Amino acid sequence: MKTVHPPAKSPTQRPRVDAIADALRHAIVSGAVAPGEPLRQDAIAAEFGVSHIPVREALRHLAAEGLVTLRRNHGATVRGMSPGEALELLEIRGTLETQALRWALPRSDPALCDEATRLLDEAERHDDPGAWLAINWRFHRLLYDRAARPRLLEIIEGLDRRIDRFVRLLLTRSDYRFQAQAEHRAILAAYRVGNAAAVCSLTEQHLAETARLLAECLGDDDR
Repeated sequence: MKTVHPPAKSPTQRPRVDAIADALRHAIVSGAVAPGEPLRQDAIAAEFGVSHIPVREALRHLAAEGLVTLRRNHGATVRGMSPGEALELLEIRGTLETQALRWALPRSDPALCDEATRLLDEAERHDDPGAWLAINWRFHRLLYDRAARPRLLEIIEGLDRRIDRFVRLLLTRSDYRFQAQAEHRAILAAYRVGNAAAVCSLTEQHLAETARLLAECLGDDDR
């Protein structure tokens, strides 16, 4: 297993389980640890200078998030994703996200739309997949943040985290980023004028196209 660097210590050190889970989650989502790769408790415990107990608990947390597979007598591995699972997760996200947008849109204002435009402009200046995906999440989150449904947004963020490590594969295609940005701007244009039906329809189309491309990419991926 590749090295997973512990987070820097601070005067307000979080519980060990959370710190280990955060570091492993970052390694998985960033692609530093590949799907199917084992996560060996001995190595992780040694690297963090802890016993196996917080490592096991951190791995259970990641398994609950869908990032890790735990098997008795076989340990933990980074979970992969089939084309069918990618499609299902994006369908679920589309259903939840469009509802969040319906709740958020009446509370929107020009300043929010201006900030969303700034994020899209910023994304176009980034070639790094990690930076682009982080800005992409901030853009989507901004549009439905005013839904005032924090638990719903936590669920959507969890789905986004599970999917984004595979969306990185699409970012190797020169046309995907351009296409996604064009779709984002169309969504924002409808959002700015308060056209909820168009916002939801365009969002569903955007996620459906991402699902189609991702299914193709995963189908061709040997991992």
